[in-house]
Amino acid sequence: MVYELQFTEHSLKEERSLDGNERVFVDKAFQRIKERGMGAGRPLKGDLKHCRKLKIKKHGLRIVFRQIDNKIEIIEIAAMGKRSNSEVYNNAIKRLKG
Repeated sequence: MVYELQFTEHSLKEERSLDGNERVFVDKAFQRIKERGMGAGRPLKGDLKHCRKLKIKKHGLRIVFRQIDNKIEIIEIAAMGKRSNSEVYNNAIKRLKG
């Protein structure tokens, strides 16, 4: 099964701001999410316990994503960015709360 990715407005802007080298690795991570869905990455805790993260260690980036609907077909990319001071996780929490 191949999953469809859905981006938040903010995560789409983050994706577009990546440089070429980062984009190559992020595209590989997106492909992994498309193929494995919620089986990709590691589970998060606390306010993000319904999300998972996929790390791109070489660039210090994290992709925070979650399943939408019970179909497990659409995966929402909530946030992307560096972990510094848990910024990517704090952004994800704010965005998912609306």
